Amino acid sequence: MENILKIYVKCYNICKVCEIQQRGEGMARIKGAKRWNEISSSQWLSLFADPAVMSDLMMIIISSLYHAPDYTDNAKHIADTLSMEYRALNAAVGWAGNKIRDRYESGAFFEEPARTAEKKKVPPAVEAEKEFTLTAEEAVWGKALSEMAPWQYIFDGGEDEYGAYLWILKPEMAAAFRELEEAEVSAENSVREALASDISSFGTEGNLFSSTADETVEKIRKVLEERSRFFRKSLSEKAECCVCGIHRLSLLKAVPYGEGGMKHKGLVLCPIHAALFAAHLISFSDRGKVLVSPSVTEEEKEQFGLTKGMDARYTFSRRRMAVHRRIFNQKGRKEK
Repeated sequence: MENILKIYVKCYNICKVCEIQQRGEGMARIKGAKRWNEISSSQWLSLFADPAVMSDLMMIIISSLYHAPDYTDNAKHIADTLSMEYRALNAAVGWAGNKIRDRYESGAFFEEPARTAEKKKVPPAVEAEKEFTLTAEEAVWGKALSEMAPWQYIFDGGEDEYGAYLWILKPEMAAAFRELEEAEVSAENSVREALASDISSFGTEGNLFSSTADETVEKIRKVLEERSRFFRKSLSEKAECCVCGIHRLSLLKAVPYGEGGMKHKGLVLCPIHAALFAAHLISFSDRGKVLVSPSVTEEEKEQFGLTKGMDARYTFSRRRMAVHRRIFNQKGRKEK
């Protein structure tokens, strides 16, 4: 009965959005709609990479909105879908919003943060029933934007005519998240879609050790959540490939090494060096030097950007790397 109710609520929300679109009303029907878009997609990518700002829960919320009609949903519905208390979602959004507000007010998002005295004026008050747009020229660098709540630094939105509290992904945030989605080449997104649209999974009937549909779905969900947490846990303050320094978030992969697998932080690498590291074709010495397998040709070294004496871009666990290096050496001896 509970699942039927959730499906009904989801269908109702989709129908309501479609109805508004057909009437041509769109955002005009949202009372006191608020929009603020002074963070670029590349800056959002940097924020996604910072666990101190974007918690695991925040990324789940953003993903839920990204896959919702018109990137729009209300906190209560998202909470119901995640089987959580909606206050937890509000707390996560408030935390991230405060962090972003502090950075914005410090000028961290401005290429040229210095402002002239003439431009340092208090933004005009916002009338409750009018659409709100705050541009960079109206913003005050180094001063609090008193009329903006923390959540407004994360999402656009407000209350609709039915009293529902709506969150809407900002265009630049949606573009940044789209890049992450499109760069994911595994079956992860397909599995997520299957879990979202189906309430069952099929096992082998009559097998004593087969899982029920609910158990199978829960196992898949846990695997996906573990992988997502592992990647974010592996990100350092400066997310980049440990070998070449590429720092575009959508291209980075986390690879487990040593004992413990994904229970510990992985090594963050670009796709090429991640594949080489996972295959034990490269490793790292105790002093942080990049080691290359003898099976990698000189031509391949040049193609992969591997040079003699390269240093790792950041530190790693020596103990766990020793385990990886032992396998690397064993495979290397076999290739000789």
